[in-house]
Amino acid sequence: MAESVDAVVIGAGPAGLSAAEKLAEEGFHVIVLEKEAKPNYEKLCGGYVPASVFELFSIPEAIADYSVKGVKIVASSGEWTIEFDEVVGYNVDRTKFAEYLARRVEKAGGEVLTNTMALKVEQDDKGVTVVCRDQCFRAKMVVAADGVYSRVGGMIRGGFSAEELGLAIQVKSSLSKSFAKSIGGLNVIFLGREFSPLGYAYAFPKRSHVDVGVGTLVARAREVDMEKYLDRVLSRCGLSRVSKARYAAVPLTGPLLNIVDRRILLAGDSAGHVAPLIGEGIKFALTAGRLAAESIVEYLNNRISLCGVEKFYLCRLKKSFYGRLKLEKIVLKLFKKRKMSSSKFLRDPKMREIIAELYLDKREFQQLFLASLLRIPLVFLK
Repeated sequence: MAESVDAVVIGAGPAGLSAAEKLAEEGFHVIVLEKEAKPNYEKLCGGYVPASVFELFSIPEAIADYSVKGVKIVASSGEWTIEFDEVVGYNVDRTKFAEYLARRVEKAGGEVLTNTMALKVEQDDKGVTVVCRDQCFRAKMVVAADGVYSRVGGMIRGGFSAEELGLAIQVKSSLSKSFAKSIGGLNVIFLGREFSPLGYAYAFPKRSHVDVGVGTLVARAREVDMEKYLDRVLSRCGLSRVSKARYAAVPLTGPLLNIVDRRILLAGDSAGHVAPLIGEGIKFALTAGRLAAESIVEYLNNRISLCGVEKFYLCRLKKSFYGRLKLEKIVLKLFKKRKMSSSKFLRDPKMREIIAELYLDKREFQQLFLASLLRIPLVFLK
């Protein structure tokens, strides 16, 4: 017999756990299903989170692995360091970060079940049935936050094309004393096609290692040897691998609207909630999870109808970060078509600062976009 609950959340990443915590805080019975042995286990990503997000979601700095005060930009034409007076963000270990968020869910009264995969999700007029291997849940609402390969997500929004999916190849490297000294308090970003077919690679320090990765599009990765690009980045840093290379897909779609189907809401990677330019999504996942939960709370408290849930959720997403995702998608298209050259921008100190603020999420993207538009004529007149 199915266990009756108010809501089931599929996926124990930042989006799912953010949603579950809010639902539990509001007094609803919520179950989180995670297929791995730990929440968000060994999730592949750089793991940068702006300081503003730590403050907004009341996350203690002790959870972070590394405090970030700036970036080092590396390109074929040179290297530049842009550093700010204060800590602007933190690099986190995704598994440790998710375990912390899971404890918050449990403290609020929710349940997190690991090693539990949702095999089938079926909805009808009265609720949603979520079938697992050894148990079954009957819920009033479901949040699907189980990543880019979400089966539920694919049924609702459709599949991602090779041009809509980013692909990251990443390895762990030991944090050598020389590297740590040379980039103290900095994240390193690599710009240009020397380092990636799409022109972006990274080295993000953590407490005991460095995550080094190369990003591109799935469509372009088929034509090149991504391992060679990765080796080039490692060599430039004077680093060596301590783990095998792993691949992960990242949705770079921009804002999606088809992410609700009656009693099922998508959030996080499954809904395309990732910055198209830089491929980071923790900030958006936490925000989307909370917004999804708030939409469900409104419905469960009879303040909106079931038909109104979609409008309520999308309206808040549009007011929150959908404008940024739309602008980033436009800029990404320009870079893909080679209408813009990062090398020309990097010659200008003000543009380098704008690029640093973009990757550190120090200012609102709309402000940075306007500042860059005002600066572009000066850059190309030099």
